[in-house]
Amino acid sequence: MTETDEQKAIIKYFRTKYPQYALCLRVSQSGGYRGAGRRGAIRTALITAMGGVTGESDIAILLPRGKFGSLLIEHKKHDNTAGPTDAQIDYIRHHNDCGNCATVTKGISMAKHAIDQYMSLV
Repeated sequence: MTETDEQKAIIKYFRTKYPQYALCLRVSQSGGYRGAGRRGAIRTALITAMGGVTGESDIAILLPRGKFGSLLIEHKKHDNTAGPTDAQIDYIRHHNDCGNCATVTKGISMAKHAIDQYMSLV
């Protein structure tokens, strides 16, 4: 299973378990393969012009819970040994400093747990 497959499973889980909040869910469009050469450069420029930022987390749940404004998840495949990039760590740190709950998850079950923990806050 790829990281993309895992993320699709996490999105399906959220939409199934919390359908009333489906419109609060956002995913980053800045990840993934953009192509090489001129084509890749054009896609990268377009994403940046549309607001994409380096290190942006994969999943955002734009719903206040507890003391937090939103949940941001940088998701990594269950067997990923590399971990988040410096830019992703900086993004997470920035959002935690701003009052959001931002985290890195590894594998589907960890992401589901983070979502359920966040959604249970009152």
